[in-house]
Amino acid sequence: MTTYQQELQRLKLYGKQVQQKKRYVIPKVSAKRKLQIVEDKILFEQDKDFYKEIWAASKHACQSCGVKLPKEPLTLFFHHLLPKSIYPQFRHEPSNIAILCFECHSKCETNIDFAPKIKMIKDRVSKELLK
Repeated sequence: MTTYQQELQRLKLYGKQVQQKKRYVIPKVSAKRKLQIVEDKILFEQDKDFYKEIWAASKHACQSCGVKLPKEPLTLFFHHLLPKSIYPQFRHEPSNIAILCFECHSKCETNIDFAPKIKMIKDRVSKELLK
């Protein structure tokens, strides 16, 4: 018996009111949330396959500064020119992807004007995809 249970018994013997500790119950995952989790996993796998295809067809160099990238792809190398949050229909469109190093990707995310080559590519892709 734990010390908490012993103390509880002792207090009950002497007639003092003692409140039981409330047990924390882990909430169950709703059906809607379960469905969202499954959809997210499927989308993640689709993204992974899509990025592998793009990586296989690329030169493994940053399209902005030209620095060579490692042989193994990382998701941070893939920049969506038209954001996937705004244009989900172009999420898996090869022309909507620019291969960038970490520094150039950060520049593009903060201010596209810092990467003029990528800005030109983005303008061209925007005209093509958003006709």
